Amino acid sequence: MTQTTQSESRTPGWWIVAKKELADMWMGGRAMILMILFSVLLGIVSFLLATNSEMKLLPPLEMLFMTIQNTIAVGLFVGMLIGADSISGERERASLEGLLLVPTSRRQIVAGKFIAALSPWPVALLLATVHLSILAPNPAAFKLALLLGGAMGSLLVISFTGFGVLLSLWSDSNRTSLFVSLFISIMFLIPTQFPGTAQTGFMGQLVKRINPMESVNHFVEKLLVNNRTFAEMASWTAAPILFAIIVFVVLFGHSAPRLALEAKKARPSLPSWVKKLNWKRVGGTAVLL
Repeated sequence: MTQTTQSESRTPGWWIVAKKELADMWMGGRAMILMILFSVLLGIVSFLLATNSEMKLLPPLEMLFMTIQNTIAVGLFVGMLIGADSISGERERASLEGLLLVPTSRRQIVAGKFIAALSPWPVALLLATVHLSILAPNPAAFKLALLLGGAMGSLLVISFTGFGVLLSLWSDSNRTSLFVSLFISIMFLIPTQFPGTAQTGFMGQLVKRINPMESVNHFVEKLLVNNRTFAEMASWTAAPILFAIIVFVVLFGHSAPRLALEAKKARPSLPSWVKKLNWKRVGGTAVLL
């Protein structure tokens, strides 16, 4: 009994939290349902790419890129939504107080939640690997697609999942964190759907470079489809890397240690001059402009 107690006391706090969250997510069926839906979606897309007379005209490398693009989009969307529910959901269910009694630091509690929210991504990537192996024209293309999808997809999923956890830390309501995370993910996704003519010129290139999702899509497409070198396209990795750094610094450097029953304690305090602004007047002026 004493040995069991000692081994439990030596277990890191983040792993205790992550193990509980993983059991709730996967044994409870929530993550499993999302992955089944993703598998069905990916199967339909791959079937159309392989059999549809119009889509069969696409070069095989374009098919690989579309599969990677869809996998990354679904992976970060799922991770962000699960992250957005991680803390604010506990607040709404009145179970956060019990979580705060776990004998570990606030930062480790948030880290456990964050790691659990990332768990669907390896499964999604594994499912995508099967489809990539079928669509790839040769082993070299398959390896490159898997490398680019795994590396750049992981970077984006980690960033957006962390951002979802951050929104959850800052939100008193689960509805608020989920709505804001959904809105932000759509705002990042919309520019990736612009036609090619809208992405040319200075503004088009600027939007592509500052949008982490669009930067990754452009980077992967050029290396996989257009045979560009990493040295030529390395600058396109700046936005997703910078976004990941900012999210991690704010999440684990500022907000995680301030985890509390009230969300406002985790939010960064605004300067006094910002609080004194008449935001209704500012909003009205912006609309007129």
